[in-house]
Amino acid sequence: MKVVLGVDGGNSKTAALIMRHDGRCLGHITTEGSNHENIGFPAASRILKQAAEDALSSAGITPPIDVAFWGLAGVDIASDEAALSAIVERLDIARRNIVKNDVFAAMGAGLSREWGVGIISGAGFSACGVAPDGRTLQFPSLGAATGDWGGGTDIGLETLRLAHRSFDGRGEKSQLESRVPAALDLPSLADLPQRMRDNRFDWAAVRDRLPPLLFQLATEGDSVARRLVIRIATEVAVTAIALLKQLELLNIRTDIVLGGSIFHATGPLLLEAITRTIHREAPQARIVRPEFPPVVGAAFQALRREGIEITDDVRVRVRATLPIEFAGTKSTPKEAG
Repeated sequence: MKVVLGVDGGNSKTAALIMRHDGRCLGHITTEGSNHENIGFPAASRILKQAAEDALSSAGITPPIDVAFWGLAGVDIASDEAALSAIVERLDIARRNIVKNDVFAAMGAGLSREWGVGIISGAGFSACGVAPDGRTLQFPSLGAATGDWGGGTDIGLETLRLAHRSFDGRGEKSQLESRVPAALDLPSLADLPQRMRDNRFDWAAVRDRLPPLLFQLATEGDSVARRLVIRIATEVAVTAIALLKQLELLNIRTDIVLGGSIFHATGPLLLEAITRTIHREAPQARIVRPEFPPVVGAAFQALRREGIEITDDVRVRVRATLPIEFAGTKSTPKEAG
């Protein structure tokens, strides 16, 4: 019996899942975030070790197991992958360990084959692709300096900027002017500068609260909000097309898996605009929002490394045995185009 471990290690939480070769989920755990960029490598090692051991214990399995796939936030360049690979090897959890950015886990949850393109837009923005011959491409996710734009932090800040420009007359009038301060617990945008100066402004609220407000206003017809949503969609499409071109997938039917909270936005505008823009250059592309959360995608990626195909039967068993805490995060399967 083949048994694998899938790990999705993010900023706010780390999820670990033990899965049998046939898709049956045997054990799981969710614990604190393990991104080494936030907490350092020693703390990340401790959290990853505890998560893996607790998941194995809940399944009644003693390590080492066959293979583990570690989808970890902060694996952006080769030195990150090397450092974290060395760490997980020392944990003695699995005989074979694969360490990748967490975008590969999210992508793995939606792929119908072993290859395709994955894009995450949550707090940040990440993108990767795998070609049929195994070639892998990942864009570094280190912010504006590496060309990134389109995560929740970027969207929240741009929403705030447009709201303020409506407020002070430098930009087009928008409902953002009145709705943004309410979302941020501000009496008015006029109070923002002093809050910033006093270090009393909640920047996390900009990231977490303003993107959903933006999409809501776009569905209500606010022209400024709608243009920003189109800009987000264009960025996603441009990123996907760049990956398709570099991996020579432009004219091949390829899954483009969209993971992260931004792709669960209110209203159809975002996904429709993404699909329309991608299909202009890649008409055979299949745009997918995965049914399962990234930790399941990580386990699927581990199974694939063992030569196990993710069949419909495997997916059925996952649905039947996926823990409630993970099942509650999955979206309804969606395909555009």
